Amino acid sequence: MLESTLQFLAITLFLEVTPGPAVLFILYQSAFSFKNAIAGTLGLLTSNVIWISLVATGLGLVLTQTPAVFNALRYVGALYLIYLGYKIIRFGIGQPHADKNVHAGEPKSLWSSYRQGMFTSLSNPKALLFFMALFPQFTRPEFFAHDIVYFGVLKMACLAVVMILYGLMGRRLFNYMGASTWANTISRTLGAGIVVAAFAVARG
Repeated sequence: MLESTLQFLAITLFLEVTPGPAVLFILYQSAFSFKNAIAGTLGLLTSNVIWISLVATGLGLVLTQTPAVFNALRYVGALYLIYLGYKIIRFGIGQPHADKNVHAGEPKSLWSSYRQGMFTSLSNPKALLFFMALFPQFTRPEFFAHDIVYFGVLKMACLAVVMILYGLMGRRLFNYMGASTWANTISRTLGAGIVVAAFAVARG
C-alpha cells in the first residue's frame, strides 16, 4: 500500500503543479487577496468531490459512454472558461484607470471566488476521464470504497497544497507590484491563458 501511495502522490503532484486553468485561476484570485485564492481552492476541491463521487458511484462511466451528453458538457464548459477569461482580460484586477473601469477598487467576494473555482474545474469534463483512468490503477476490487476514499483524500490534499502555494506565490508577486499597470497586464495574461485552455477543452 505504501508503494501505491507514493506512486499515486508522484503522479498527482506532477499533474497538479503543471500549469492549467486551475493554476491560472488561483494566480488571478491571488491578485485580490490570499483569502480569495483560498476560497477559489475550496471551489476546486468541491468540484473534485463531485468528480470522485461520479467515479465511485459508476455515474462517471455512464456520462463518458454517452457522447452527446459528454460533448455537451465539454462545450458548455469551454464556453464558461471563455467567458471567465474574457472578464479577466477586460477588467484585470480593477485597480488602474479607475475613471474608465466601473469595477475598479471593488473587493472581490470570497463567495464569487469559491463559485468560480468550482465551475472552473467542472467546466473541464476531461477531468472525469482522468479520474476514471487513474483511480482503477490503485484501487483494489475487494476494498474499492475504502481505496476510493483514501486516494480521493490524497488527491484533494495534493490539490490543496499546490494551489495554496501558487496562491502564496501570486500574492507575493502582486503585493510587490501593487496597484500598477503591470499587475493588470499580468492578470489579463492569466485570463488569456484561460481562454486558450478553453479551446483545448473544446477540442477534446
